Order: sequence, then C-alpha cells, then structure tokens
Amino acid sequence: MILAALLTLIAKGGTLKRIKGLSAALIVLAISMLASTNLAGQATERQREELSRVDSSRVLAITTNDGSTFVGRVVAVHAESIELQTVAGKVTIPFATMKPLVSLGGAGREGWFENPNKTRLFFAPTGQMLKKGEGYFSDYEVLFPGVAYGVTDNISIGGGVSLIPSSIDNQLFYITPKVGFSMSPRLHVAVGAIAATVPGNDPFGAVYGVGTAGDGNQSVTGGIAYGFAGADFSSQFALLLGGEKRVSKSIALVTENYFVPSKVGHPLVSGGVRFMGEKLTVDLALFNLVGDAVFPGLPFVSFVYKF
Repeated sequence: MILAALLTLIAKGGTLKRIKGLSAALIVLAISMLASTNLAGQATERQREELSRVDSSRVLAITTNDGSTFVGRVVAVHAESIELQTVAGKVTIPFATMKPLVSLGGAGREGWFENPNKTRLFFAPTGQMLKKGEGYFSDYEVLFPGVAYGVTDNISIGGGVSLIPSSIDNQLFYITPKVGFSMSPRLHVAVGAIAATVPGNDPFGAVYGVGTAGDGNQSVTGGIAYGFAGADFSSQFALLLGGEKRVSKSIALVTENYFVPSKVGHPLVSGGVRFMGEKLTVDLALFNLVGDAVFPGLPFVSFVYKF
C-alpha cells in the first residue's frame, strides 16, 4: 500500500493511471547516463582527498588489497601514502594498496562501524554509491526481495522479483541501475531508474536524479523523479527530500518524503528507525499521506544485508 501510494503520487495525471494498485511502487527509480567524465582512478584521488580532511583525533580503519586491516589515528597524509599510529606502532600505507575506507570514528564515535546501508533511505536511493565489489541483499515489506552490486565505484546494478502468493505470471520483476560520483567527501550525486514489469505488460517505473550532502552518519538527500509506463512519461514529477541521522553506534533516525509541486497528489511523508550492525540493517517506519492520513500510518519494514 505504501509503495502503491508512492508510484501513484509520481504518476498522477499521466498514462501511469493504468498501473492499478500493484504494490509495485516499491520500485520507484532507474537508468540514465552521466555526462562523460574520466572516472577511472577516481577512487584513489577520492580516498586521498577524504583522508586529508581526517582530524588526528579520529580513529580510522583501513583495509589493504591483501586483506590486512589497520586501525589507528592519522599521523600524516603524504602524496602517495598515509601514516597511522596503531597499537603496534606507526604504519605507512600506500594509497595504491588501499581498499575504500571501511570505518571512521572520533570523539563520541570511536568504535563505530560504517553504516552498511548508506546508499538508500528506506527504499529511495541516496547519492552515495556502492564501491566496486560491494553488494547487498534487500527485502522490502517481506514480498519484495532484491540484490544490488557495485560494478565499479561509480556504477551499480540491482534487481529482484516479487513474492506475491500467486502464479509466476503475476509477479513483478524489476531492475535498478544507478550511476554516480562524489564531488567531494561529503557531496554525492547520482542518476538512475527503477524499471519494472509484470509478464505480458509494458514496463513501468521512474527515472531519477539525487544529491546527498553528508556521509553515512548524517546526511540530507534531495532529488527529482519522473514516472513512465511503456514509452510514455508522466507530465508530473515528484520531489524527494529525506535524511538520516545516526544517534548511536547501532541506531539511526530516517525520513523519506515525496511532494508533487502541481498538487495533483498528497505529499507522502515518513519517519522511522534504522537498527544496524556491521553488515545488517533493519528499518521500521510509518508512512502517511498528508491530507488523507491513516492513523497511526502505514507500516514499513525492510532488511538489508551487505556483502
């Protein structure tokens, strides 16, 4: 029901009216191309830029290509390497041997692991990307499992199929490509889509663009999405505004909200809690339509396991 309300909000007034109440709206978003940029080699430059901003009072965990992990405080950042003060002494790690940062802590955050689900709010994407080789298994509202994988640091692909108690001909299949990059350690942009279909019917979904300011501990995300059905795009668009605030090592507050400027649909708002471990997150939230609210709201639950 929550997802159906979201897709209806985006599609209102356009040809998407023929997409009846498929809870398929879980699938909002997927495919576009960024203007060509030399993305090769950006991981090292991005790491160097991010590390250069790390305060010496903060604790950093770095994993190298051979699987070794070093935890310590930053002593110095050189042109091609970083120097950490670990419990075993000082160690110098070349940027070329480093995998993406796996955790960053500091005053009040020491021992915090990286947020394993920072690339999404509840089900909308943020501008943050999976790194090459990272992936996750997700399950939204129990009936919508899926998987996503980082092809490169800047390109990811995902997809899944519904588990509605019915024949395979009535299941919803979806794909979610996404392309993005970091303009700075705390500013990320991405474009993508979610394209879905039920066998024998035209594909439908939405294309989107999002931007995120912040990191896995605290961020604000804004974006725009256009719905489509077959080759027809809706004349209306929806705006996304959401954010996440980590309040402890294992708990974050999340909100995800949609608005249609033309006022053809009620705003869809939400709020909830994200419980997280190093690999697993569980989201519990309530969604509601402003102006057509249901008390206390429509429940939403999801599970995401990062691998």
